[in-house]
Amino acid sequence: MTKSLHHLLFLTFMLVFAGLAAGPAAAQQTEPRWKPKVESIVVRAGGTMNWRMALTASHLGTAFLVSASIPVPYSDLDFAREPDVAEMDRRIHVAARLVCEQLDRKYPPTQYPVLEGYSGNDCARLAAKDGMENVNMIVANAKH
Repeated sequence: MTKSLHHLLFLTFMLVFAGLAAGPAAAQQTEPRWKPKVESIVVRAGGTMNWRMALTASHLGTAFLVSASIPVPYSDLDFAREPDVAEMDRRIHVAARLVCEQLDRKYPPTQYPVLEGYSGNDCARLAAKDGMENVNMIVANAKH
């Protein structure tokens, strides 16, 4: 009986050892889980001054703040090169127009008039200006 118990313990030890030896090899075959983060600047429209009011049949309703944003990636650009800076400028302005159009589609100015702040072309201009301020800081750091 002791012989079979020793034999069983030996087999158990060997199976455990084989499992430990195969563990690192199996771990090396898996895909890496780390994915680098894409660097981006967030363009926002409708800051703290963009109040809109909901109109109803009986009364004016309540005012509320709306905003929208979109990330603009720049990992593929080198801000030490002028063509890449111009490309980022283009991306920021496109994103500003898109984010303001998104607000106008979701909250049509005919139904939700702007009480304070900006709308239309002013929205895109100010959203792009805000985004370009961030770009200018990054460009300044890249050139020094």
